[in-house]
Amino acid sequence: MTRDLFLTVSIGEDDVAKHTIPRMRRYAETHQAAFRVMTQSQTYRRPVFAYWEALVELCDSDYDRIAILDSDILVRRGAPSLFEIPFSKIAMKPSGWVAPRFLQRIHDEIADDFTIQDMYNSGVILITRDYMRTIADLIQSLGTRVEETRFADQVYFCMMVKRTGVTPTPLSWRWNQHDQVPNFRAELAHFLHFRGPDKLPRVEQFLQKNRNDQWGAALS
Repeated sequence: MTRDLFLTVSIGEDDVAKHTIPRMRRYAETHQAAFRVMTQSQTYRRPVFAYWEALVELCDSDYDRIAILDSDILVRRGAPSLFEIPFSKIAMKPSGWVAPRFLQRIHDEIADDFTIQDMYNSGVILITRDYMRTIADLIQSLGTRVEETRFADQVYFCMMVKRTGVTPTPLSWRWNQHDQVPNFRAELAHFLHFRGPDKLPRVEQFLQKNRNDQWGAALS
């Protein structure tokens, strides 16, 4: 039997997670998957890199597939299982756009062959254990010096995937919908991603507005 795990990271004070994590846990239980919250990192000082530590540790676990979700993601009640998606090795949502100045910084400081097509959003990552072992080797080779740069985890993670020669299976926007996209339709999304600043008021306002549907449903 295939074993699946949902993992999220919530380190320190995280008021948004008080809304999101109970819904993630319910979702995992509904689809008979394990659920884990990482609350500290022994390796990284910056919390955005903490899931890398988990990826290395989980290489020796008995989970066949792991889904990593940012802690600022709301999961809709009744959403289908993310693990039902056919994918090979790794799946993420393509970013579709990178600011030219930011792309130039990547070229200047990390990799001059990085393209817009190589950028994916790391808010939702679906990965197999076998491929995780490949990524873990690259994570360990980078070490913790990445924390001293101006870049967060996403650029480095996408660069590592590129170095393996693997093109991620593209996830639909329904699995990683940004809440600030103009005129987005929440009823069509499975996961709603509240990335960026001022997350808590946006989450609370959204749940209040949608308190009688599958987003705001009571956690009973």
